[in-house]
Amino acid sequence: MRVKNTMQLVRVANNYINIYYDIEAEHVIDIKNANTDPCAMIIDGFKFGYMQGLKAARAEQNAAKKIPSVREYQSLER
Repeated sequence: MRVKNTMQLVRVANNYINIYYDIEAEHVIDIKNANTDPCAMIIDGFKFGYMQGLKAARAEQNAAKKIPSVREYQSLER
């Protein structure tokens, strides 16, 4: 999918990012201090965001595994 308006997508994303997986100022500073090239900063920011997304997906999967099924609830009642 080609993104036609990058900044519009970024603004919309602000409404959907879980605060537990958002980037914090210290992470931005770490990325800035580790790079001198603006493109490298963007790439590292993307990589950081990607890894945060994986962390969120794993947490969601683990939460889903911990929720007992209806049958498990019924067996607990016995």
